Amino acid sequence: MKEVSLPAAIVHLSVVLPRFSEVGSYNVNVSQDKTGSQIVATGAGNAVERDGGKVLVNVTLDLRAAKPGAYFLATVRGTDNGTYYYPLKIN
Repeated sequence: MKEVSLPAAIVHLSVVLPRFSEVGSYNVNVSQDKTGSQIVATGAGNAVERDGGKVLVNVTLDLRAAKPGAYFLATVRGTDNGTYYYPLKIN
């Protein structure tokens, strides 16, 4: 999976969730590790189905306190804690 780069700023994201993801409430976290113990930003949104069956969630993240470097962006489905990780670079 290709790494995504974001600025250390307030960002508005539209995340396409993995195939077979369900609509509903999601949290989107940015952390320094996959355990999520060092979360630097979090946002919440409701995922909706769009064109062609893609499921998207829109969130706002405040990354101003994040130092430049490698992170993980995680989508967490509220009801079952199903989590997917994406590599993220903060500039």
